[in-house]
Amino acid sequence: MDPDYRKYDVTRFFDFTEEDEKLITEVYDQLSDSYDIAVIDIEDSPYEQFSSHDLYPVFIPKICYLIQDRNKDNTFYLYIVSKVGMTSRGGRLGRKYDTVQLWGLKNLNEDFGYLSVNKKNLMDKVAGIFSSFTVNFKDREFKDFHVVGNNRFKIMNFLNQKRKETIQKFPNKDFKLEVRNTILSFGIPDILTPESAEIISRFLEEI
Repeated sequence: MDPDYRKYDVTRFFDFTEEDEKLITEVYDQLSDSYDIAVIDIEDSPYEQFSSHDLYPVFIPKICYLIQDRNKDNTFYLYIVSKVGMTSRGGRLGRKYDTVQLWGLKNLNEDFGYLSVNKKNLMDKVAGIFSSFTVNFKDREFKDFHVVGNNRFKIMNFLNQKRKETIQKFPNKDFKLEVRNTILSFGIPDILTPESAEIISRFLEEI
């Protein structure tokens, strides 16, 4: 495909400012140096399957990249999303409060039910976390992380040694990892940067 896809698909940038467009272009060019990348329709990705239970999505994907490593061994999807600015009562703020973020999805080769992994903060360690999930998983080797889900054995199968090491070495403690059946979601709730795009991509490649 034409590497300068902006020439014929400018509609993808209607929801972004000129500054946002420059950043998105920089991220695209950087990813192209390491991966085979193609811009695809969101409908051709796992997004709708993953988000089918979200009645009021906070993350609105605008651009979807299909990413493959050079050997075609790993495939995942990256989404440029518009993070809706919300008030403390759940109302939507004006467009100027929206931010651009990057989130990824990856198809797994096994159904792991539902699970979520987050790095514990100090309050989590002191007080614990109260959750409505049926399984609050604990692992001595993974004690700095909070893991919840709906099936203990599926959580154990997901958290093999390789995945635990990949999660433990991720440099940003604010990451969000969620698995819904065969699809893994991963991202950082921060404004998009070329650096965050690189570390999120590397994580999805390895996980």
